[in-house]
Amino acid sequence: MGRAPRGFLCAAWLLWGAAAWGQPAPAPTAEPTPAEVVVRGERGFSVASDTEARQRDLELRPRSRPGDVFEVAPGLLVVQHAGGGKANQYFLRGFDADHGTDLALSLDGVPFNNVSHGHGQGYADPNFIIPELVERVEVHEGPYHAEDGDFATAGAVNLRYLQRVPASSLTLQGGMYGQGRLLGIARTEQGTLRGYLAAELSHNDGPFVIPLDYNRTNVVGRWTWAPSDRAELTLTAMAYNGAWRASGQVPSRLTDDPSSGFSRFDAVDPSEGGQSERRALSLEGRRALGPGASVEALLYAVQYRFSLFSNFTFFAEDPERGDMIEQTDARTTVGLRGAWRAQHQAGAWRFRTSAGVQARADDIDNALYTAPGRARDETRARATVRQSALGVFAEEQVLPTRWLRLIAGVRADLFNFAVEDTRAERAMDDRSGVRSAGIVSPKATVVLAPSRALELYANFGSGFHSNDARGVVLRGTPVTPLARGLGYELGLRARVRDRLDLAISAWGLDLQSELVWVGDAGETDPRGPTRRVGVTAETRWAITRWLRADVDLSVVRARYTEAPAGQDAIALAPTLMVSAGIAGRHPSGVFGSLRLRAVGDRPADPAWRQVAQGFAVFSAQAGYRRGWWEVAVQAENLLDTPWREAQFGFASRLRSECTTPGAPRCDAPADGQRFGTVTDVHFTPGVPFTASLRLTLFLS
Repeated sequence: MGRAPRGFLCAAWLLWGAAAWGQPAPAPTAEPTPAEVVVRGERGFSVASDTEARQRDLELRPRSRPGDVFEVAPGLLVVQHAGGGKANQYFLRGFDADHGTDLALSLDGVPFNNVSHGHGQGYADPNFIIPELVERVEVHEGPYHAEDGDFATAGAVNLRYLQRVPASSLTLQGGMYGQGRLLGIARTEQGTLRGYLAAELSHNDGPFVIPLDYNRTNVVGRWTWAPSDRAELTLTAMAYNGAWRASGQVPSRLTDDPSSGFSRFDAVDPSEGGQSERRALSLEGRRALGPGASVEALLYAVQYRFSLFSNFTFFAEDPERGDMIEQTDARTTVGLRGAWRAQHQAGAWRFRTSAGVQARADDIDNALYTAPGRARDETRARATVRQSALGVFAEEQVLPTRWLRLIAGVRADLFNFAVEDTRAERAMDDRSGVRSAGIVSPKATVVLAPSRALELYANFGSGFHSNDARGVVLRGTPVTPLARGLGYELGLRARVRDRLDLAISAWGLDLQSELVWVGDAGETDPRGPTRRVGVTAETRWAITRWLRADVDLSVVRARYTEAPAGQDAIALAPTLMVSAGIAGRHPSGVFGSLRLRAVGDRPADPAWRQVAQGFAVFSAQAGYRRGWWEVAVQAENLLDTPWREAQFGFASRLRSECTTPGAPRCDAPADGQRFGTVTDVHFTPGVPFTASLRLTLFLS
């Protein structure tokens, strides 16, 4: 089981006692509800690729880390970048959304994309999520929904936690490579107050030569007061702590050379790693105002701390001590969301109106240091950032007949950026400043339903992502504050005999600019406008009442529109992705699933000179539920396939490389460098075959 967090056994005892205070567990039903992905059609979907996955579908999917819950979205795959508690990378619609840019992520409406983050714009770390608490996953693909704002260009995913749990429970899990996990959920209900308290402790060393030593602690408390069936108020409090070591990114030239003796799970710099903390409090209320009308409001506050030690280029800049950097981020975020919804009818015409406001303010201190061996040296960047955003939206759905639905929406957003460069040694004030920017985003949809089993969609939408405030206020060469994206889509949804759900969409997305702030360098990386066109297909098949299968396919062509032919590929944009699986829960109590995740080869540079290798990996789980207990075994990478998760193409230098002029593969030294470098694909190795055992007790 590897080393466990301090106090593991004590915490287990406390959680067992807390869980025992809950209410009696309900008796198991003879025929469990099958896994379901709801196709709502007229009831809510306005894009062919929209999806809503329920808890039962999530339970039957193998989950090795919190980010895996997002993969119920068609064409969305999640991979790890450098191991441990660092934020994931999200592959969707031709985006390798490095840590979250261009994909808006939220939990119960509270966004967790971090603006102007010390490591990268939109950094979205999902490690504070407890997968067992996720009730459903709401997926919007493309910029077609008026409620979705910043980062929602490729799409938006909102997780919904359970309002209540049916029983208290205790889960123990352990497996290969030092995996250990303890989860306790205590049901707390009294009169009109219902809720639960959940706590998670986990440890993982991974297959790496330098163990990850990743310790994660999560606590969630959630209580809902419902004085009547017309109103409810929900308070949610959560806390997360994570600390890890990392193997970093491995240069392909080392693992491709058998004589190097370098394992794919080894590390060039063994001192990489990081830590992260998150505390959040939210209050959400809903109230029915009358027939077909309701109002909802959400207030939230988040406190966040982050520190990361990385070494991407090894010995390119500092041949003796190495190129390790430290990135830090400390912030407080507060925000609100409010919406009013109403339905009314005029003759045969039906109308659905929604309007709302969203506001957010971030108070940020972040920095970038050179830190060989984790010892801080030069301060490359340090700033105080005050960033705020205000958005309003309105959307009208008109249903003149049963077979036609028209949707028109618009949102307007205003951003304020204020940056103060706080480096004591700065000579100029060109990195400090104040700037404001606004954007209006129209949306339009037409839905035709020639029958109850078929719906045809045509969509247009304008969306955007904000850029890092430090680049926005930069004097001389500022970046675009808000980069507009224009999306367009044709699609269909079909249901065949209530057993087979099909959805296919052909779409395009034009992005005005991919200018981003590169936290690893403390500077802006200029990139031009892009166009992505693709096809996304989704299939859900109810084979029997208890057995289901699904297949998702995404094919994308991603290009820079102003680059010359042959030099216009968007580096690392996924061109082919496949996700497929079969899952079931038999009335006898037996359950299981088998899944495939696959990504095709993709360019590591605009000219395809280097290739980020594709992969195909299988995972599975099998288990049995009887009465008050459940046991399951889970396996990742069933075929023990060598594969690469996150991949990047850039220049680096090992200590012994490029010491003489004209050495093979060595590029000329860049400004300020003594030696040349080697351009190569660097990768985070995917896990080998890994098995774990999970036992869950449902307590009275």
